[in-house]
Amino acid sequence: MGFKIEWKGTGAQAKCPPDPEHPNGVNLVLARSGDRCCTTDLPYPAPGVGSHIVECTVCGLRAAVSAAGRPDDPKSLRVACLRTLH
Repeated sequence: MGFKIEWKGTGAQAKCPPDPEHPNGVNLVLARSGDRCCTTDLPYPAPGVGSHIVECTVCGLRAAVSAAGRPDDPKSLRVACLRTLH
């Protein structure tokens, strides 16, 4: 199993302060309990404002994960496998 991760930056820098509740990043979960899932690390922190385009090389799922180059950026992504959702 594997993921391709591509960064699509805007060239901008974050204007709002980071969320103090997440000083070490967040682990995003886009799956329900019981779903067959895969997890990948994301480049952390992101280089600026933009999105990580994440594609599973097994099932083809694609997701865009926004980030802002701050401590509260996403650091991992857990997604449900498309093969088990169809």
